[in-house]
Amino acid sequence: KMGGSAHLSFTMGALMAAGGAMAFFRKGSKMSLIGGCGAGALFVGSGLLIQSGQNRNGHVLALGTSLALAGGMGARAKTTGKFMPAGMVASLGALCALYQGKKVVEWWQE
Repeated sequence: KMGGSAHLSFTMGALMAAGGAMAFFRKGSKMSLIGGCGAGALFVGSGLLIQSGQNRNGHVLALGTSLALAGGMGARAKTTGKFMPAGMVASLGALCALYQGKKVVEWWQE
């Protein structure tokens, strides 16, 4: 059974990998493929850590990945002035960072 904490990491992993793949197939963007699959792999890794009982490590990994997405894609959205896709990814990263930050605080003494 997958807990709620791990579920968010796996969902974000799938969204990031799918988004990177979609950008690659639509626009031929290798950087989007690498970035999306890389971020997706980090999120999946965090979910696996959480599932294995390493809650603090899993949430710290997810928090770092979320902050990197929010910062990197937020800067890109500001530069392009477009919400899609960078603004959407930055928004997802920021929302995920809020949740993961809360979980890091909860599990810090683990």
